[in-house]
This record gives sequence, C-alpha cells and structure tokens, in this order.
Amino acid sequence: MSTPEITTVGHDRFGFDSTAPVDVLRSLYLRPHYINIVKKQEEKVVDDAEEEREHAKFTKGNEKHIAYQSKSIYHPETKSISYTTLSRFHPVRLLPPNQRKRILVTGGAGFVGSHLVDRLMLLGHEVTVIDNFFTGSKTTVSHWVGHPNFELVRHDVVEPFMIEVDQIYHLACPASPPHYQFNAVKTIKTSFMGTLNMLGLAKRTKARFLISSTSEVYGDPEVHPQPEEYWGHVNPIGPRACYDEGKRVAETLTYGFHRQDNVDVRVARIFNTWVFFLNPADGRVVSNFIVQALKGEDMTVYGD
Repeated sequence: MSTPEITTVGHDRFGFDSTAPVDVLRSLYLRPHYINIVKKQEEKVVDDAEEEREHAKFTKGNEKHIAYQSKSIYHPETKSISYTTLSRFHPVRLLPPNQRKRILVTGGAGFVGSHLVDRLMLLGHEVTVIDNFFTGSKTTVSHWVGHPNFELVRHDVVEPFMIEVDQIYHLACPASPPHYQFNAVKTIKTSFMGTLNMLGLAKRTKARFLISSTSEVYGDPEVHPQPEEYWGHVNPIGPRACYDEGKRVAETLTYGFHRQDNVDVRVARIFNTWVFFLNPADGRVVSNFIVQALKGEDMTVYGD
C-alpha cells in the first residue's frame, strides 16, 4: 500500500491558524538549523522575474500565508543570512547559540536606540524592543519587523516587564528639552521607576545592564572640561531638574544594585549626538545649530 502524498500541514502542530501548504512550511525560517547552506561556487544570481515566479509558487491561492514565506540563505564567506522571495531584510550574521545573546532595548524606537538596534541585529543577536512611542517612532525600526530575531512591544517602562534576557540596554527617557519639560512628573517617573524596573529584571535574570545617562548630570558645570569624577553643579528645582536629577538618581540606583546585589552594570553619559536623519525640531543644540545655519540665521549660544 503506497503512502499518500502529504500536501498540507495542520495548524495544531506548527501554530498556523489554518492548514498550511507544505511548500510554505519548507520556505519558513524558524531557527538557524533550518538554514539552506549554499556554497559560494553554487550560488547564482536570481533576477527579479525569476524571484517573482518563485514567490508566486508559494503564494498563489494562499495569500493568507504570505507573512510566513521567506527563504533564508547562508553566506559562508560573510557568515551572514539573507533572504530570497520576500527579501527585505539586511543580511545578518549567523551566530552559534552559545554566542547569540537575547537582548532587551528600552526606548529602542528612539534616536540612539534605533541605531543600537540596527547594530545588534546585524551582529546576529535576538533583540526585543520596548517603547511607549512618546518620542520614538515605529518607523525607525519598521525595517526589522517580521524578522525572526526581532520583536517590537509597546510598553511603558514605568510598569514592570517580564522577559528572559542576557543583556539590557536601558535608553527609555525623553531627552530633548521640549519633550522632557512637557510632562516633568512623567520624565522623573520614567527615569526612576523605569530604571528600578529594569535593574530588578537584570537582577532576576543575571543580565548585564547598561543605562544611557547624560552630560546633564553635570548641570551647569563650574569645571571645564568635566572629568567623570566631577560631581556637577545642578539646580534641583529648575526647569531642567526633572531630566537632570532624574538621570542622577537613575545612576545612583544603578550603582546601588551593583554594590548591593552584584548586578553587572555600565553607565554611558552621552553628550550631543548627530545622525543624517536628525529631527530638525528635536530642540537640542546640534539640530538647532544646523537649522539656523541652513536658514542663514545667527546661531543661538547659551552662556559665555
């Protein structure tokens, strides 16, 4: 008696919401051990027409499964993965399980966070981004949505977040004066409660923790340039205090968890940063200078 040909796979085994064609299943990229190894000498260039025909084989009559369809190809010369059919992701490095980290980035849809996410993804790590999108935007990381190593979650760090991770990059906090002064109490809560929650997560999971601090912890410094040992000169009740003092207490919490609970911590005091798609309405000195220069206006300098 011949064995009947299997043409579909039920949802109960592979998590589909309906029966899925076997060809679709074969095209899935679920874990590194599903990768199709392609030797360099056997690789061939597939033109757009051939790629469309290949894609049509898997999608015709099964449009509801389009989200699952992508073929992964391993490039041994660069140790990276790229995709045919729905090829829209940058090639990412293939890491063995013992080197691939599970990484949480808070504020990962923001200015600095989105660039960090790009770097971590290209290095081949598994990245989870949480952001409440108060100042961040989904568009900054949308090019990774759907990648098997990436997850985007709308979440406010003032509330606890449970996940198993190896590293935490805590960047969540409004950093532009118009943003952090818009809701001073919320800014303080984000710096304090958000950092407390993430440090608690780092303690529980034994994850390495890095917090993005700021040059504003020095306030209006009386020492130039400022060494890291300088304690600063900060007005605790001024209009910038919600951000300045919030970051100072966040650093205090970070070192408290390190000394008391042996949490592996890092603190990065970031000064002014720039990138090619900087928001002209950002409100910080770099964007202000660029906009004023382009308009032919005098640059506004605060201080001497």
